[in-house]
Amino acid sequence: LEYLRLWKNTNKFSFFLKEDINIDKQKEWFSGYLARPDDFMFMVESQDLRSGCMGFRILEGAADCYNVIGTPGIQGRGIMKEAMLILCSFIRDEYTREISCLVLKENPALDWYLKIGYRILSKYPDHYKLGLDMERFSPSAYRKTGKVPKP
Repeated sequence: LEYLRLWKNTNKFSFFLKEDINIDKQKEWFSGYLARPDDFMFMVESQDLRSGCMGFRILEGAADCYNVIGTPGIQGRGIMKEAMLILCSFIRDEYTREISCLVLKENPALDWYLKIGYRILSKYPDHYKLGLDMERFSPSAYRKTGKVPKP
């Protein structure tokens, strides 16, 4: 929880919420998160290295990916790309084929999303709604070991 807070504060220019998140606000968010059964957040790790996080929530039958944050120093290794492909494969197989995210126009990750298989669905004054292009999507294998309940 603290990693998510710190990473989000460090990268706040890439998110809709521009203010720092204090510990109390993070706890408030987490209480709400625990109450939402179709909201999931994952820590991305590679070879025991905390590499970032990413989440998704099911809204009106579609998946909305959010809080996709890579830690400094992992760029160019493909860790977050592979994690996103695994996440999208999991969502597609277990929930829905409609996978999207909202990305600010000035977010430096916009090109990354387009490169890994998302496309622009809608344009808004300050952001885009991106959708995973299933025709370009190459699923990634994941191992299902059973439903993992929220803490």
